[in-house]
Amino acid sequence: MKEVAVVLAGDKFDPKMHIKQIYANLHANCTNFRLTVFTDRHDVGLPGVRIIKLPDWNLLGPRQLWWYKVYMFSPQEWTGPVFYMDLDTIIVNNIDKFWDYEAGKFCICQDFNRQFIADYPISNSSVMRFNNEKHHKLYEDFTTNPQKIMRQYRGDQDYITAYLKERTDKAWWPKEWAMSYKWEIQHGGSLVGGTKLNYPDDYIQPEEQDVVPDACSIVVFHGKPDPYDTLFGQKRLTDFK
Repeated sequence: MKEVAVVLAGDKFDPKMHIKQIYANLHANCTNFRLTVFTDRHDVGLPGVRIIKLPDWNLLGPRQLWWYKVYMFSPQEWTGPVFYMDLDTIIVNNIDKFWDYEAGKFCICQDFNRQFIADYPISNSSVMRFNNEKHHKLYEDFTTNPQKIMRQYRGDQDYITAYLKERTDKAWWPKEWAMSYKWEIQHGGSLVGGTKLNYPDDYIQPEEQDVVPDACSIVVFHGKPDPYDTLFGQKRLTDFK
């Protein structure tokens, strides 16, 4: 059984669309899986999907809600390693390989600034795989003093990056497996970072709308744009409303 988890907190994402969409994409691109949704919502009901209620940590605002990811590291019942994806990701090819890569290690994306700085040292928590039993410290340290942790780190991925620096059982995914839409896919990738990119000067292949390598399985929409603000995302959206 492949364990897949997502976190739905707040009202940015519509469960009637986003959860059902990711569930449909998993059926098309993953074998023998169970989807678990960690959520504070009451309208996520979907046959075959496990719902785990998020605690009331009284986190407000979009830049606070990402801390709810830490709850995945609390003691829970799993049948094996947990594979996590942000809801603003799109599965484009089979993802079974993510369970075989560097077995036993905490696997995570290198932050997408890698497009401009090859050895960029920060991790990006959009796509992760971990053994829940080995990493309860992330949850325990956060819940001991959440305000201190949130002051010390800009967000969950900086917190996880710092945690992983102290461990040897970690690995970054191959770059091509999970890629940034705005910096690595759109127009073949960008030459500069940031959100305000100039077309065509800031792109590697401006004549191509999107370039998805054969090895790419997941496209990540970090920051803006959101997936369905783009033609790329709209083409892959099944309307479940």
